Amino acid sequence: MIFTGINRTFSTVNEGQYDTIGAFWDEMTELYGLENIRGFGYGWTEDTIEYAIGLKEGIIEGADFSIELPDEGWIRVTGRTDDLPGIYSKIYEDGPLLYEIETFTEDGDCEILFVR
Repeated sequence: MIFTGINRTFSTVNEGQYDTIGAFWDEMTELYGLENIRGFGYGWTEDTIEYAIGLKEGIIEGADFSIELPDEGWIRVTGRTDDLPGIYSKIYEDGPLLYEIETFTEDGDCEILFVR
């Protein structure tokens, strides 16, 4: 699987990434629609996360990031977008992630795929 998207670096200090990545999602949703995009998190450091948004199908205009990902070994978690910090709190109980792919629906549901 290949993920291609527009990449940005976000601070994770005081869980600030939820607001700033949320604003990035809002920006991309305006252009492409919420249910047409997906987010990809990777490259965590003590204070930052690398995060890209791309289309579920096709290549997003202005793409500046592409990575080949494993086809197998992903763990799937679903829930409500309003509970995203709680969902991630549970996911991180078992250790750091290598990659994550997020999708959201207009109904307020979310799906997180991740690999450790």
